[in-house]
Amino acid sequence: MKNEILIAARKQSGKTQKQVAKEIGTTEAAYQNYERGSRTPNAPTGNSIARALGTTSEKLFGYRLTNVF
Repeated sequence: MKNEILIAARKQSGKTQKQVAKEIGTTEAAYQNYERGSRTPNAPTGNSIARALGTTSEKLFGYRLTNVF
């Protein structure tokens, strides 16, 4: 994941890390780990982040996120 793109998208949306975390149903600390690049969200969470930021997973992560079972 390209965390610089994630950070820029969040700032462009005008939302705080806490707001995005609440929208996607996770903790602020977990979301901060995504922005730092120390953790990578699974596909459902990545798609939720994209929706919360008003963009697509392709733009945020550089590829389409799909559930693989």
